[in-house]
Amino acid sequence: MRISWALVALVALAGCDAAADPLDAGASVDAGARPDAGPARDAGGPPEDLDGFVEWQMEYGGIPGAALAIVTADDVELHTYGFAEIEEDRPVDAHTLFIMASVSKLFAATRAMQLVEAGRLDLDAPIGDALGYTVEHPDHPGTAITTRMLTTHTSGLEDSFATLATAISEGDPTMTLDEFTRAYALEGGALYDDSLWGPPPGTERSYCNACFGVLGAVLEGAGGDTLRAQSEEALFAPLALDGAGWLLADVDASRLAMPYGYNGRSYRPLGHQGVAFYPATSLRISVTGLSRFMQMILRRGELDGVRVLPEARVDELLTIQDPSVSRRQAIGFSERTLDGTRFIGHSGSTDGASNELLIAREGGYGLVVITNSDAYFRARVPSLQQGEEAIDAIIARLNSRAMSR
Repeated sequence: MRISWALVALVALAGCDAAADPLDAGASVDAGARPDAGPARDAGGPPEDLDGFVEWQMEYGGIPGAALAIVTADDVELHTYGFAEIEEDRPVDAHTLFIMASVSKLFAATRAMQLVEAGRLDLDAPIGDALGYTVEHPDHPGTAITTRMLTTHTSGLEDSFATLATAISEGDPTMTLDEFTRAYALEGGALYDDSLWGPPPGTERSYCNACFGVLGAVLEGAGGDTLRAQSEEALFAPLALDGAGWLLADVDASRLAMPYGYNGRSYRPLGHQGVAFYPATSLRISVTGLSRFMQMILRRGELDGVRVLPEARVDELLTIQDPSVSRRQAIGFSERTLDGTRFIGHSGSTDGASNELLIAREGGYGLVVITNSDAYFRARVPSLQQGEEAIDAIIARLNSRAMSR
C-alpha cells in the first residue's frame, strides 16, 4: 500500500492547520502542452475576458484543469478549462468527474436530513441508537455523542493524520464504514487511542474528517443499506447528478480527472486512492452534477419537479447550529466571507484537488470552482502560494460576474 502523506495531511481543507511538504511524492511529469511555470504577476496582467482571465490564472497558479459554474435556481453557466489528464491530452469537459475532497461532506449531511425527515434518524439522539453499539468520549462517559455533533465537528472525536493514513489504500477502501468506526472510535479498536478524543462533546468545534466516517456508519445503520446505495437511490439518481459516485467502483473511470501535484516547475500525476472514511472526502462528481446539487439547495429541496427534501429541512441544513460554539457552522455546511460576500458552502482540499462550493447568503446564486490541482495544499509552503491566489482571483471574478447578471 502506497500512502500519500499529502492526502493524509490535507484530506479536508477547512480548519486544518497541518503543514506538510507537497514535493514528497510522485514522479515529476512535464506539463506537455502546458508551460512548466506560470507568468509573473507583473507580466502585463491577465486579460479582461473571462476565458482569458481564467486561463492566465491557471497558468500562473499551476492548475492543470478546472471547471467553473455560476448557478441560480433556474440557470447554470458552465465553463471548463485545461486538462483532465495531461499525459493523454484529454481536456476537461462538463462531464469530467473530479474528486471533491471535503465538499463531499455536504452530500453526507444532506442524506442525514433525508433520514431525519423519514423518521429514521434523530439528530440529537445518541449515535449508538443507529450504530447498535455505544460510542463515548473516554473522559466523559455517559455524555451522548449525537449525529448533530458529528455534522458540526463538535463530537469531541478528532483527527490523527498518522492514524488515518492506515485507512487509505490504493484503489477503493478495504474497510467498511462500520469497520472504520469500530477501529477508530471504539476502545480496543485497531486504530483506537484515547488521544483521538479532545474537548467534551458539544462544547468546542474541532474540524474532524474521521467524524464523517462515523457519520457514514450512522447513516447506514439508520437507512438500512450502504451509504453508496442510499445515495444513489435518494440523491444521485433523483437529481440526475451526471454519474456521481462515492467510490471508483461507482463511476465511469474514463471520465475521471487525474489529480496532480505541482512543484512550481512541472506536474506529477498522483493517481486515485481509497479512503475508509470516504463520506469526508471521496465523492467524485462533475461540474454539471455539482451545479444540479446546488440548484436543489437554491430551490430549497426540489429540482425538475423532484423533491428530495422539504423546504424546512433545507433551511435547517443551512442554519448556524450553536453560535455559542461556532458562529459559522451549520449542518455540514459552513459560513464565511469571500470577496466581501457572505457565503455558505464548503471548500475541499486534498492531494490533487482544490475545490469550492459557495452559495451566497443574499442574491440567490452560487459559485462552483473545482480543479485537479493541489493548489490549496501546496499553499502551506510560502513559495508555492500562487495556486491559492489564482483560485481566489477566479472566485472574485466569478462573483463579480454573478452579481452583475
